[in-house]
Amino acid sequence: MASGRAELGRLRALAQAWRLLAPLERPEEVYHQVVATAKAHTRAVSTLFFRYLPEEEALVLVAAEGMARDMVGFRLGRGRGVSWQVLQGREPLFLADASREPRAVFLSGQPCPGAYLGVAVRDPEGRPLGVLSMDTAGGVGEILPEEGFWIQALAEAAGVVLARIAALEQARKEAARARALLELSLALEGAREPFSMAREALETLLRLTPYHGGALYLLRSGTVRPAVFCGRYPPGFPGLYQEHPIRPGEGLLGHPRLWQGPVYVEDYARFPGALRPYAESGLTSALLVPLRPGGRRFGVLALGSFGERVPYHPEDLTVLRLVAGRLEEALERLFHLRALRATREAALKALARVLEYRDLETRGHTERVAELSLRLGMVLGFPDLEGLRLGAYFHDLGKLALPDEILRKPAALSTGEWRAVKTHPEVGLEILKSLPFLPRAALNVVLYHHERWDGSGYPRGLRGEEIPLEARIFAVVDVYDALLSERPYKRAWTREEAKRELRDQAGRGLDPKAVEALLDLIGEGG
Repeated sequence: MASGRAELGRLRALAQAWRLLAPLERPEEVYHQVVATAKAHTRAVSTLFFRYLPEEEALVLVAAEGMARDMVGFRLGRGRGVSWQVLQGREPLFLADASREPRAVFLSGQPCPGAYLGVAVRDPEGRPLGVLSMDTAGGVGEILPEEGFWIQALAEAAGVVLARIAALEQARKEAARARALLELSLALEGAREPFSMAREALETLLRLTPYHGGALYLLRSGTVRPAVFCGRYPPGFPGLYQEHPIRPGEGLLGHPRLWQGPVYVEDYARFPGALRPYAESGLTSALLVPLRPGGRRFGVLALGSFGERVPYHPEDLTVLRLVAGRLEEALERLFHLRALRATREAALKALARVLEYRDLETRGHTERVAELSLRLGMVLGFPDLEGLRLGAYFHDLGKLALPDEILRKPAALSTGEWRAVKTHPEVGLEILKSLPFLPRAALNVVLYHHERWDGSGYPRGLRGEEIPLEARIFAVVDVYDALLSERPYKRAWTREEAKRELRDQAGRGLDPKAVEALLDLIGEGG
């Protein structure tokens, strides 16, 4: 019967403790509610909640009521005090007189007679979270057997609630991390320059970790130098790399193991290879990973703290590796794009030379009109400058299908020969339309660059603004360069003659606004 009443009392205490703690949303609220409730429902002199910090191997007093209230922040290192015995045990610890226990630590600094009861706080998986205790040292009070129900119930409910809060906080952190990584991935997709990519990556890392600053380091001319800095660091810190350059094999950045994986130091000043100027600058903790896009050494992504130690956290390394991996993938894509672009440029220039060697154009015509079309496109605010440039390179590709006797004929063409020449825009389009990298603007230049403002052009006879702007821009440039160039059927005109012809063609064969803009661009307005 007595055991039944005891079990009923335990259940009632647990239910009441759960009702008190379940609505709370922050660990600090739980700590304070637990000690306040324990103090209110018992005759203890002091009630205390020690939080367990596994990474620091310490118990820290985070909440207290009674005589110990002013001792919040007090720390017990591993094995110091009976609270560690409670934490490591499976049952509550009761001492009738704690002053007789050699391991007991009194917050007042002096042993005092008094009873003690401590209970471990554990999560539902049995992992220790802290210790809840009450005592009568230094005052008048007592610990009754039935009060053990309350402290055990509070400890059990606190363990469940703290675990729930921790899980929710972890979920929020994971969501924030996922969101930040997604934003980083999107930013890296749009970036076209390695250092801007690195800056995006470092800014993301500093949002997700406790480090103060970050940097991208590159190996240059036999030294390791920073290329990008982010975050907070001492004002003179970046200049140290000029005054005291780091060479392979020196310091942390020159660590031979760095290229095999991550390196972490908690206190740089105690690192065996620490360089004195950097230690004196306040550099404290550091976490570094190598960047090897495509398997080649590119640089080092580093996080650091100054004047404050950052303990090693596996999640920090996980985030750093994830971000470094995203950055490596983006850099690899960028390097591939650059290689493809260089290959494409070489192919375009080779194609231009093929056209010029057939005497279709004066040497250098294609590159000249491509460059001047870009300048005129920028003046007129044309959005797809790359498409305009590609169209300029390919504009007369269809003429490759024409025989030499037409292309090189020094006299006027016959009606049949003109009919063949006028097919080259559509032939060029037919050749190019299957190339996926060519934008619509490039194809429009190829197809429509012989259309005329007054509708007398070919192949479609488009008029005015029916002609795509990119084709109108290119047509003005093409006519101007052709006038300046010697051809089998004409001499090279002077610049003044060419400008007068452009003015005469404005509003007839050429877009008047484009003509005016080109004349301004080459040095003569109106």
